[in-house]
Amino acid sequence: MDNNITIDTSRFQEISVSYLKKLSGDKLLTFDVLDQQGNTVCSAGQALDDELLKKKSEEGIKFFIPRVTESIGVYDREIIDMKKLKAIADDTATMYTDIRKNGKMTHAQFLQSHNHLAAIVDSLRTEDKTGGVLSLLKDIKDFDYTTYTHSVNVGMLAMILVYKEMSTGDKVKLAALAGYLHDIGKLRVDQSIIQKPGLLSQDEFKKVLEHTREGYRILDSVVDSTGKKVVSNIIKFVALFHHRKLQSPGYPFRDSDKDQTRENQYNELPDLARMIGICDMYDALTSETPFRIPMGAEKALRYILSLSNYLYSTDDIHRFIKVLGLSLNKGMPFLKAGDFIMIESEKISMDTRKKVRVYEVARIEEISRINFMNPKVMIFYDTIKNKKVHNIIVDLRYDSNRRVVRVFESTRIRNMLLRQLKQD
Repeated sequence: MDNNITIDTSRFQEISVSYLKKLSGDKLLTFDVLDQQGNTVCSAGQALDDELLKKKSEEGIKFFIPRVTESIGVYDREIIDMKKLKAIADDTATMYTDIRKNGKMTHAQFLQSHNHLAAIVDSLRTEDKTGGVLSLLKDIKDFDYTTYTHSVNVGMLAMILVYKEMSTGDKVKLAALAGYLHDIGKLRVDQSIIQKPGLLSQDEFKKVLEHTREGYRILDSVVDSTGKKVVSNIIKFVALFHHRKLQSPGYPFRDSDKDQTRENQYNELPDLARMIGICDMYDALTSETPFRIPMGAEKALRYILSLSNYLYSTDDIHRFIKVLGLSLNKGMPFLKAGDFIMIESEKISMDTRKKVRVYEVARIEEISRINFMNPKVMIFYDTIKNKKVHNIIVDLRYDSNRRVVRVFESTRIRNMLLRQLKQD
C-alpha cells in the first residue's frame, strides 16, 4: 500500500484506528471511510468491526472521514442505531393513534412508552461529544411530521441534555419520558386543527391552548391493575407547564397572573418543565410543519439566545446552549466574530440597593469553539444611558457578571450599530 497521502485533506480528516473502533458493532455509519488515496474502505450504511480495522491497519492503510463543516449534514459517529429510532417512531405513531381514538392512555401504553426510551437511554455512550444521538433527530424525515415525531425528538433532546450534565440513569430516563409525553394532550385536539396550514381561528386557538391541561388529565388518569396512579407528578407537571414563559404569559392560566409575578411563577416551575419547554421550542423551530418553514440549527440557536430574559430565563437558555449548542450545530459555534450582540449584567442600584439588570451593546472580536459563549468583545453602547460609550475590550471568559443574551440579525440594526461604533 502506498503511504503517500493524495486525498484532499481540506475535505477529509485523518482518524485513528482506536477512534474508529468506537464506531464498531451495530452502529451504522452515516459517511464513507476512505484510505489515503481516496479509495472507499467502508461505505455509509455499513457497520465497522474490529477485525476489519486491524487487518487494514496492518496493511498500512490510514483512515479518513469527511470534515464536519456547516455544509455537510453528517457527524463523526452515530451513537444509536437508526433502526431503533425509526422503530420507536413507528410504534409511537401506532400508540398515539389508539390514544387519539379512545381519548385516554392505558397503563400498558404507559409502560410501552417507558420501554421505548429505555433501550435508547441504555445505548448512550460517553464518547458523544459532537452530536451523535442528536444527528438522528432530523433523520426521521421518512415519516410525516406529526405529534409523535415531535414527541420522539423532544424526548431525545431532554434525555441528552440531562445525560450530558452527568445526571444519574434514573434522571436521564425520567427526562426522556417526560419529553416524550409532554405533548400527549394534543391527542385530544381535533387533528384538522393540529395539522391546519395558516392561521387558526380564535376558537381553534383556544382548543390548542387546552392541550397542556388535557395532557395532565390523560397522564393523571393512568392507573395500574389495583387502581393506583402510576405516572409521576413531574411528568404530569411537564405536560401541564411546558408552555409557561418568563415575561410573556404563555399557558395555561394565561389570564390569572400579573406582570409583576410572572417571573417568580416561572422560576418556581419544576426545573425539568422549564428545560423541556426550551427543547420543545428548538424542535418546533427546526422542524417542518403545515404552518412553518423550518430554520437551520444555527439560526434557531441564535433565535433562542435572543429570547433570554423574555420567554425564558437567561440561566435556562445558557444552560441549554452550553450543553447542546455545539452538538446541535455540527460541532461549530453559532456565534461568530463580527456579530453585534447585547450583553446582560447586574449591578446594585444606588437608590434602592437592589440588583438591577444592565444592558450593553458590543461586537464580537474573537471567539473560540471551546468558549464560544464567552468571546472577547468590544463594548461600545450603553442602553440604559442610551448613548455611545468609550470602546472597551472585555474577555468574557474572565468576566462572570456579563453574559451574551441577544444577537442582532436585522441588516438595518447592524448598519445602525456599525455607524455608532465608528463614531468618535
